[in-house]
Amino acid sequence: MYHIGLVQELVSPGAKGMVSADTSVQAVVRMWDENLLILGVDRRIARKVKKGDYVLADYTPLSPDSNHRKLVIIKALPSEEGGRVWTEFREEFEKRRNRAQQQQQQNYQYIR
Repeated sequence: MYHIGLVQELVSPGAKGMVSADTSVQAVVRMWDENLLILGVDRRIARKVKKGDYVLADYTPLSPDSNHRKLVIIKALPSEEGGRVWTEFREEFEKRRNRAQQQQQQNYQYIR
């Protein structure tokens, strides 16, 4: 499973004033489902990912028997393609949220 997100900020050891124990890069990412996460960026693309990029995060399990996920950014998508995918997921999220709210209102009216 993979999740699409939008990079809000990068946390890089090369940043001015940054003190770091390693050379890894992390990104603050807003996911399509409104989660805000700090994810690792795969070292092979760490220098190419930038603020405002649409990215795919690897959510597959660490192993077949594990409940823990990888949670690593593995791809930065072209703006146009990333924007389309992001919009599609956001629209579906909003539809589901609206349906849930309508159902809640109906349940409330039924109880009254």
